[in-house]
Amino acid sequence: MTSIRKIVLELAAISFFSLFLELMIIRWLSSEIRTFAYFKNVPLMACLFGLGVGLALSKSPRDWKKWVPFALLGIVSLICFADPLKLVHITIVDPTEYYIVGPIAWKAMDVTRPVDYVLQTFKGYAVLMGVYYLLVLTFIGVGQKIGSLFDQLKPLQAYTVDIAASLLGVFCFSLMSFFSLPPGWWMLLIFVLGSYFFRKPLQILALLVATILGFATADPGVIWSPYYRISVRDGIIPADGNSPELFYGYNIDVNHDGIMGAYDNRPETVGRLTEKQKEKVLRYYDMLYDLIGNKPRTAMIIAAGAGNDLACGLRHGLTAIDAVELDKTFIEKGKQLHPEKPYDNPAVTVHIDDARAYMQRCQKKYDLVDFAYLDAHAAFSSMSSIRLDNYIYTEESFKNAKRLLNDKGILAVTFYAMTWWQEIRVFKTIEKVFGEEPLAFWSPNGQAVTILIGPGLDKQAALAAGYKQFNRKYVEDNHVPKLIADWDRVETTTDDWPFLFLRGREMSLTYCAGLLFTLLIGWTFVRRSFGATTKENLSRVMFCLGAGFMLLEVKSVSQMGLVLGATWLTNAFVISSVLFMILVANLLQLKFKSKNLKVPYICIFVSLILSYFIPISVFAGLDIVPRTIVSSLFLALPIPFAAWIFAITFSNCKDQSRLLGMNLLGTLVGGAMEYVSMITGIAAMNLLALVLYALAFHYTCKAEREGGYAKAD
Repeated sequence: MTSIRKIVLELAAISFFSLFLELMIIRWLSSEIRTFAYFKNVPLMACLFGLGVGLALSKSPRDWKKWVPFALLGIVSLICFADPLKLVHITIVDPTEYYIVGPIAWKAMDVTRPVDYVLQTFKGYAVLMGVYYLLVLTFIGVGQKIGSLFDQLKPLQAYTVDIAASLLGVFCFSLMSFFSLPPGWWMLLIFVLGSYFFRKPLQILALLVATILGFATADPGVIWSPYYRISVRDGIIPADGNSPELFYGYNIDVNHDGIMGAYDNRPETVGRLTEKQKEKVLRYYDMLYDLIGNKPRTAMIIAAGAGNDLACGLRHGLTAIDAVELDKTFIEKGKQLHPEKPYDNPAVTVHIDDARAYMQRCQKKYDLVDFAYLDAHAAFSSMSSIRLDNYIYTEESFKNAKRLLNDKGILAVTFYAMTWWQEIRVFKTIEKVFGEEPLAFWSPNGQAVTILIGPGLDKQAALAAGYKQFNRKYVEDNHVPKLIADWDRVETTTDDWPFLFLRGREMSLTYCAGLLFTLLIGWTFVRRSFGATTKENLSRVMFCLGAGFMLLEVKSVSQMGLVLGATWLTNAFVISSVLFMILVANLLQLKFKSKNLKVPYICIFVSLILSYFIPISVFAGLDIVPRTIVSSLFLALPIPFAAWIFAITFSNCKDQSRLLGMNLLGTLVGGAMEYVSMITGIAAMNLLALVLYALAFHYTCKAEREGGYAKAD
């Protein structure tokens, strides 16, 4: 009994370690080596691939576990020294086309200099592949340890312990993120747990050095909010002749990219500057009120940030503002740093919430609904399935905004883009929702467009304000054939196809090449490690179950953003819910020992068909509590049946660590399949999952006929 208890505790500890480490690396990498924010599935796939291979090698005489601390030290070193190694803004694609922001967009990847372009691309691939296989090496060792413990317990008993501990790992990392603890503290927990499993002096030293690096290389001026790496710099307007330099406010860098600030735009401040100095002033905040006048009194400002839009609105007569912001840290910075102190004004009410979720709940009417310079930047680009702000610019979102306008209301959308087709998409989406062409104007710096529409808009006054207009005629007058074609080709975005930063229903060939290269090398390694196992029907069952389940999970994360908002809390909620359902299915299977697979397969087929034909938006009219409950249950409908199928299948397996490895490798491929949604839309993922579960059922029947395990009823 004591021996079994020790095995259970060790399995719980290493499972906790595994998932916590996975979440830590994904977040830390994306913050410090920015290409992994835009290719976030790559480290996830590496972790799953490593775990799968490690489980398969649980009985191998070769000890892969000994390399875990050293591989982890390599990854941490790359992260900590990314800045001096010039890896922060490295990439493999044209950043202007795929909306990868930051210095990379302007300094590297210059297609007019082919040699430099090729060198940068090669360097990008080298970093991508290097980190990928360091992660694989790390998680092969972790997976081998998990597999060795699995082999000493009954299949479902071991899997239940693994899932429960993983659930705790998600909760722990979410808690540390919520309290804004920096990476050094994440590594400290990894060191404490890792020292138990990797006890040789050199292994402990490697873990210790990695932990010290986490603390020693930390910038004391950096704050790790629940979502972002945030740093602050003084914003100085240089002197011009006899006019001295001006302290303009603060630049706020988010994950090494300067996308926000807290600036002093009061007339008395700007009035002291020369004309040359005024060129450095961000005048586009006042541009909105030049266009619409000072008539609005009540407003919702989405993406309030550090408060520049609020301060401008207050200067122009707003008397009641609902300020919506995702990250409380930006609000705190605005309160501390903004020269005009807009958050101290009693007219401002702060709402820490996802913009889409707040708009769906809101029952007020406004004179002005202002989509400010909203861009999450920290999550994903066009190469990833979902970016935090994708759902903000869909037809359904603008319908919500339209509902919030009173009879004199105005919708204002300011959108910064690197290419015109992105401006065209937002313009056309608003036009489709309102049934009429909006007015749109270039900002003074020519890098953004402000789009206006609504019953309260004085079109003649806006046209007389003197700003350059943006519309199809403007594109045609500039004689740019490609942009004229884009105007007709670019689709509007919807909740089913919310890919704001994709030119069309397509995928980047450069990115696909890297993804395919990674999968092919990985699969070659799998065949050598698994041997004939990959040809067994039961292995194919487990592989298909893994791929199908991963598709269901990522689809749920994507669509749950419409219900709860696209935040880390949504991810934690979905992952935790999935793990909890698996845990319940395992416990029920342990108690009742069901062998009937036909019923759960029929249930999952029906639920996937329902999910395909019924959009989540049908629940949008419900109040917040019933909407959250009903939508969550509907989105999660296939998950318990998938967990039930896995529990029955796995309970009848022999050589469980090897088959669990095949299951995890299936999740790797399922993660890659997610990218198909960029072409088909998100709802089609239900049909793809249906095909995978149909294949699993087919191979299950073949395995039963061959006597692979106990026959199902």
